[in-house]
Amino acid sequence: MATVQPKEQLTLDGVSEQGFLAFYNNLPEKPNTSVRVFDRGDYYTVHGQDALLAARELFRTNSVVKLLGSGSNKVESVVLSRLNFESFVRDLLIVKHYRVELYKQNTSGKNDWQVEYKASPGNLSQFEEVLFGNTDQTVTTGVIAVKLGTENGQRVVGVGYVDVGGRVVRVCQFGDSGSFTNLAALLVQLGPRECLLPTGDLGPDTAKLKQVLSRSSLLVTERKRSEFSNKDAGQDLSRLVRTKGSTNVAARPEMDKTLAVAALAAVIKYLELLGDESNFNQYNLSMYDLGQYMRLDTSAAKALHIEPQSEGMSSSSRTHTLLGVLDKCRTPLGHRTLLQWLRQPLVDINKIEERQDLVEVIVSDIDLRDSLGEEHLRRVPDLARLARKLSRKAATLQDCYRLYQCVERLPNLCEAIAKYEGPHTTTLAAVFTTPLMELVTDLSKYQEMIETTVDMSQASQGQFVIKPDFDDTLAELRTTMNGLEEEIEGQLRKAAKDLCLEAAKTIKLESNSQLGYFFRITLKEEKGIRNNRTYTVLDTNKTGVRFRNSRLTQLNEQHQSAKEEYLSQQKAIVDEIMTIAGGYIEVVQNLGEVLATLDCIYALGSAAVCAPVPYIRPHLLDKGSGRLELTNLRHPCLEVQDNVSYIPNNCMFGEDGGKFHIITGPNMGGKSTFLRSVGVAVLMAQVGSFIPCDSAHISIVDTILARVGAGDCLLKGVSTFMAEMLETATILRSANSDSLIIIDELGRGTSTYDGFGLAWAISEHIAKELRSYCLFATHFHELTALADEVQTVRNFHVTATTAHGALTLLYKVKPGACDRSFGIHVAELANFPQSVIQYAKRKAGELEDDFGDEDDSEEAVKKRKLQRQEGEKLVDEFVSKAAALDMEGLTDDELVTEVGKLRQEVMASTNPYIKHLLLVKED
Repeated sequence: MATVQPKEQLTLDGVSEQGFLAFYNNLPEKPNTSVRVFDRGDYYTVHGQDALLAARELFRTNSVVKLLGSGSNKVESVVLSRLNFESFVRDLLIVKHYRVELYKQNTSGKNDWQVEYKASPGNLSQFEEVLFGNTDQTVTTGVIAVKLGTENGQRVVGVGYVDVGGRVVRVCQFGDSGSFTNLAALLVQLGPRECLLPTGDLGPDTAKLKQVLSRSSLLVTERKRSEFSNKDAGQDLSRLVRTKGSTNVAARPEMDKTLAVAALAAVIKYLELLGDESNFNQYNLSMYDLGQYMRLDTSAAKALHIEPQSEGMSSSSRTHTLLGVLDKCRTPLGHRTLLQWLRQPLVDINKIEERQDLVEVIVSDIDLRDSLGEEHLRRVPDLARLARKLSRKAATLQDCYRLYQCVERLPNLCEAIAKYEGPHTTTLAAVFTTPLMELVTDLSKYQEMIETTVDMSQASQGQFVIKPDFDDTLAELRTTMNGLEEEIEGQLRKAAKDLCLEAAKTIKLESNSQLGYFFRITLKEEKGIRNNRTYTVLDTNKTGVRFRNSRLTQLNEQHQSAKEEYLSQQKAIVDEIMTIAGGYIEVVQNLGEVLATLDCIYALGSAAVCAPVPYIRPHLLDKGSGRLELTNLRHPCLEVQDNVSYIPNNCMFGEDGGKFHIITGPNMGGKSTFLRSVGVAVLMAQVGSFIPCDSAHISIVDTILARVGAGDCLLKGVSTFMAEMLETATILRSANSDSLIIIDELGRGTSTYDGFGLAWAISEHIAKELRSYCLFATHFHELTALADEVQTVRNFHVTATTAHGALTLLYKVKPGACDRSFGIHVAELANFPQSVIQYAKRKAGELEDDFGDEDDSEEAVKKRKLQRQEGEKLVDEFVSKAAALDMEGLTDDELVTEVGKLRQEVMASTNPYIKHLLLVKED
């Protein structure tokens, strides 16, 4: 854990302290999800509740909290080093989904603090360097606003969406149900980090709307109603949106979606996009069509473990998600695009098959796969982030050189793709080779500019400067620097001879931007310069000792001075290069999109061949075909875990296999895993991925809905049962015949009778009315009787055996209902006291009127079930004959005699169940 350095203490004189406190106390009130940080030059401070938050989350102790002021005017304060600040901000924005405001002073010594930067989970652009530096940005961003209205008496939802990172603006307007099922699907597809709502009551739908938003990891912010207005939206968008020719933004069809445009206006205002000229003419405006992707509700996304639920999850936990298994991407933009693909599975069979064709190429050609992964893609920079830096005029010569290197390698990349000989070469050329070569042509002038202006020899050594022959003054300075560098090399040889070391091996000459040139030796050689006045030690660490002699110190100072003058002299040239490079922003963005797609295809192909058992290409059928067949299906996340030998299973939906499957069996027997594996396989198939099974025929589904798991939402005031009912209500309103429904246990949160009644009614409605593909796992064994009443219902069970007195779970899904409950056996596995186990067996036997041995084999249990059915038939016959006796014509004694004869007939039976009933009666 980082600690506060002694030199970083908040030391203010009395006047400055009182002045700052007056300023701080006059700041407007803020929500607890916003944090204010004050930049004090070499360090940062946070105050009040923010200070207590930093002490708790960053330092895990209150000892770092100091008090400013006196008496009743005291304010808590915590000092943050630069490392503390970066760690704190990263946690606030990416993990906790808080907002951050950074204040700086305009005038030294005065308390004229102003907000310098703002950031929120949906807009990280101003803190990109702090959050990511030179590391990859894999997190996604985005802000939406929602505005409700009515149209022809129907509820209408308008959504405006802005992704600052991707320079994307979208509008979406649609009708919705009272449960906001379409909005819930949109939240999963877009994956925004923030949502804006108008302040105050939104009408009778307010509670339900906020309920839907609360199920997503969203920071919800209320803004003034006046901001949700499309009054100036056309004018604002005309400044932000990139247009071609004389196209007028106000005439575009997106502007007809008045509710969505009003919501978009609120996002633009919230992000203050118009306050930064670098945003002008940089955004792409488009209509978002909900129907072009498979719909997933929030419950389904969580149940299928598509992505980590927290950015703070460990890398090992991430591999337990579908994203973790499939993400073999080599580029930052590829990582983000693959997540978008998983959130937005396709429903157009032609587009899916195009992706499958491309994945098949990667799977079938090991040379191409290795070439892409090890040679080409891993060298591609984050082009989206680079484009943003160019638009903000924040790019450096190094950024321009990295783009140049990327473009320079593109012909080799296209050549590697062109070497492939096999099926789908036409698709490969259309999607990758042709667009990439066109982009190379578009960037040819850019390449020429960089080659003409940048000193390539210096760039290869990590120094990014303009060529000296580009300017007479630069040439003179370069000559001076070359001479100094030769002398510096001479000092290395001299020091090596003086210390009896080998130049460039045991003693090295190194440089960095902070120190300039210095010598370095290992700790083992340190004794050679100990107490040697000829050399001055700069520092010592585990990599060795860094030091100089007096001449190197002089030469380094001269070199640093010449270098600073060189950089100053070249500034005007660099500014001109940046201006020209800014004209290629759209081309760079397009290049990023093509390479991100290639990276995702590479990732899906690599995941298919790297699995313990290689994935296969599923055969897709048109929507409505009514067939979903998966042979020897596995779960992609479980099969990659250590010490797991996965047992595959089949899932057969169709006219013969039914469309509603009831799965019974013991806890921990694999029911939930089987349900999830089917959902994951269908989702993977419609993403375009290969899937973990032996063969597959999958009809396109338009929705995956889930009711899996149970847990009280205490913070939201929602019980387990209420959560079940809300999710199930959403399913019943959203599903159709082309939906896949996954229900794992339903009705456990209420009485047995109510729970069973609800489970039966819901199942019958899905099977008869909705006719969706449905997997329904339950412990209500009585529900299996539904198969006798509804033609499309089939019973399945996960197998287990209790042979030799121990419960053995076999994890195999077989046709038919489970013969019995294994709850007591599971309790034995949990090491319940034997007295409790025995009492449980006795009470269960009494309640179920069961007979036989709890540890009977599966065959014995089936035999016992038949004996019970035969016995119950004898009892029914006895009751029927007794009811047929002439009650009026026989005396009481004669009735007793006749009933006794009937009883003797039953007792004469050898049926074990009858004998069991008689024994229970005698007991």
